[in-house]
Amino acid sequence: MKQLRFCSHQVTRLSTFNFVPVLFLVIISFHQECFASMPKKPTNARQEQPTKTEAAYHIASLAPNLHTYQITITLQNSKKQDEIDFILPAWRPGRYQIQNYAANVQEFLATSAGKSLEFKKIDKQTWRVNANGAKEIVVRYKYFAGAAIDAGNSYVGREEMYFNGSNLFMFTKESRFKPVSLFVDYPNGWKIATQLTKTSDPRLFTAETYDDLIDSPTLASPTMVEFQATVKGALIRMCFQNAEGIGLGRFNEKNIVRDVSKFVEEQFTLMNDVPFKEYIFIYHVLPIRYSHGVEHKNSTSIVVGASYEMDSRYSSFLSVSSHEFFHVWNIKRIIPKEYFPYDYTTEGYTPMLYVSEGFTSYYGDLTLVRSGVWTARDYIRNLGNDITAMQNTYGRKVQSVALASFDAWLSGYGAGRANSTVNFYSKGELIGLILDLEIRNKTKNKKSLDDVMREMNSRFGKAAKGFSAKDFETTCERVAGSKLSEFFEKYVYGTEELPFKESLSFAGLDLLEDDSNSPYIGVSVVASSDFQLITSIIPESPAFKAGLDQNDLIIAVGNESLLKESLTMALERFSFSAKDTTINFSVIRNKKLLQIPVTLSASKRYLVQKNEDATAEQKDIFESWMKTKWNDLF
Repeated sequence: MKQLRFCSHQVTRLSTFNFVPVLFLVIISFHQECFASMPKKPTNARQEQPTKTEAAYHIASLAPNLHTYQITITLQNSKKQDEIDFILPAWRPGRYQIQNYAANVQEFLATSAGKSLEFKKIDKQTWRVNANGAKEIVVRYKYFAGAAIDAGNSYVGREEMYFNGSNLFMFTKESRFKPVSLFVDYPNGWKIATQLTKTSDPRLFTAETYDDLIDSPTLASPTMVEFQATVKGALIRMCFQNAEGIGLGRFNEKNIVRDVSKFVEEQFTLMNDVPFKEYIFIYHVLPIRYSHGVEHKNSTSIVVGASYEMDSRYSSFLSVSSHEFFHVWNIKRIIPKEYFPYDYTTEGYTPMLYVSEGFTSYYGDLTLVRSGVWTARDYIRNLGNDITAMQNTYGRKVQSVALASFDAWLSGYGAGRANSTVNFYSKGELIGLILDLEIRNKTKNKKSLDDVMREMNSRFGKAAKGFSAKDFETTCERVAGSKLSEFFEKYVYGTEELPFKESLSFAGLDLLEDDSNSPYIGVSVVASSDFQLITSIIPESPAFKAGLDQNDLIIAVGNESLLKESLTMALERFSFSAKDTTINFSVIRNKKLLQIPVTLSASKRYLVQKNEDATAEQKDIFESWMKTKWNDLF
């Protein structure tokens, strides 16, 4: 996922500026023609920019079918510098991968008092402007925003302006930590959702710093649907774009408002903190299957789908929503010191993503149970599935979760990564659960991971101070009242198997390991020429032992063609109760047809269930952990 690419750009010479103003006028004319039927903003809107902002940003749709924004930045050169660097972030908080947003920038132009200024590119994301001491500098550029909608990218079309500031707003070192303004040039009749500070002009917003500007995703649209609730004095706005799926079964306004309000209130109670007056959920409901969210300080952007099956995916919708909301504290206020402040120009290495993301996944789902949105049975069933997935991930034997956090920037590099890494979201979630139960057991259920998170918020979040790995570990030990160095050494910085059985027993739960009736082979495949192409082999698996290889094209399994069929579905025909079933695989390797016998094994399955002989102490831990009565479990 964290792919690093470098883009080469031609340095624009001063001589090219002779025709740029003319081209700019042509573009503006085209823009006006495209929006001729739409009401215009007041002609004096640009004069309504706050006078005290160091940098004033303006964003407009150049033309809907070009999917291109026009960005204008008016910078006050208060120190009258001769050279000023305009820098576009190379990545965005929430996705730890170099994105190279600068690849979408077109026709950069710098002027002062109507005269062109010379500039040059000095790296992939920085434009150095020859300011010559000018008091005010105006920078303009186009930004292509026509890729598929994603919670973390930007898009502009006929009925939508959606953007994340980290994608398309440049900053300067001189103005980054000073007040800024943003004018969003959207047509009359459109609605807007943003956490930027409002002004008397509905299109004009302010932010205390550039960091606050880009931490406020913005959606403007004539078709946006909004629901609202007030929870503990805070206004919670739920804004939906492409809302055709709303009203299908459980996915309706009544349920959404009720259930979102429940987990929001539960998380306020958990953290003993309501850190804002307003919070916005921005949702895009797509016609394709999707579930993805990006956290922000006082808002989140989430993409869900498929719209036609949102009834069956309603639980997934709640899970991603609850996850993103817990980020209000975990990583947006409780921030690893490596991100305090963010360096948007290069990778930011930290071993703490297993806490920032994994623990957020843990509390996202746990608070759904505690608030009564999910049942404890739902949670326990999902927990068994999560443990099954982890124990079938070979990378857990190879890479620690702390190193997986640190190496997040390498995700997606090559087929070998699948077998040598572990997901810090999923393993971090399970470590959060185990650490929670460990603390509850050590303190006779007087303390828990909840106390750790509240203390981290008090000591670091509210104090606006970054925390280190050592800070987190000592906080856990202080709450637990005992040393936890062995725990962290084994399970966070080491690769020892997580003690699921022992930890779950503290809450009166048993972990059962069983062979399922589904065969296991141990390959990753993709569709190719209507057949299945092997992309990687898992070590120690049946495929590895049989000699299957990467780039083998599987054309038949058990003498039955695999034409236009998935390998998973084909293997399901060989469901079995006996172990060591051998099946012939017909593969093409280097233009040769080979018959390779593969001895399958049964895939492992883990189930979590209630221990009917649980002690009173174990039941107490379960009930305070889940906020569910023991007898209501099954």
